[in-house]
Amino acid sequence: MAKEDSKVREVLSVAADFISTFITTIIVIVTVAIVIIRLMGWNMYSVDSYSMTPAYPINTLVIVKPIEPETIQVGDVVTYVLNEDGVLVTHRVTAIDRSNETFTTKGDANESEDASPVLWGNVVGKVVIGIRGLGSPLRTLTSEEHRPIVIGVIVGLLVLSFGWDIVSGQRKKRKTKKSKEEETKIKTVRKDKKSE
Repeated sequence: MAKEDSKVREVLSVAADFISTFITTIIVIVTVAIVIIRLMGWNMYSVDSYSMTPAYPINTLVIVKPIEPETIQVGDVVTYVLNEDGVLVTHRVTAIDRSNETFTTKGDANESEDASPVLWGNVVGKVVIGIRGLGSPLRTLTSEEHRPIVIGVIVGLLVLSFGWDIVSGQRKKRKTKKSKEEETKIKTVRKDKKSE
């Protein structure tokens, strides 16, 4: 029974070590990726409508890099400010009017082009990459109202992870010390038997 309990504890310990390392690694990777994207001056947005399906379905995370409007070409997908309320739209450029400095845009899933041309000055940037399914989590993680909760959860997970690493390390030290003590006892017993 004691051996079974010991094996169960060992399996749980290995699983907890893995989970702890996994959580820490994911938090570090996501944080580094976000920092690198921000340092490059790029932005991340969530696609909230079906207008760019199938290329960028709803809840796709799009990474947008700032770009000079005159370098944009027909076929590029751009994110731009739609109106005074600051609503952002991500659509494909279908035509360019260089003399009036405007773009004609269209959502891939829409039947017709957008009603109003997009002024060059309203372009936020060009979509570099889209990652399906990450838009909604990004929106949740970066919203003002959720920020304290998100920071609290991340800090809590890191504290738990590091706490587990410390506890696990102390257990391993105790186990190693106990094994050495038992080894020493066995050697002492053998010496005593030889001297008899």
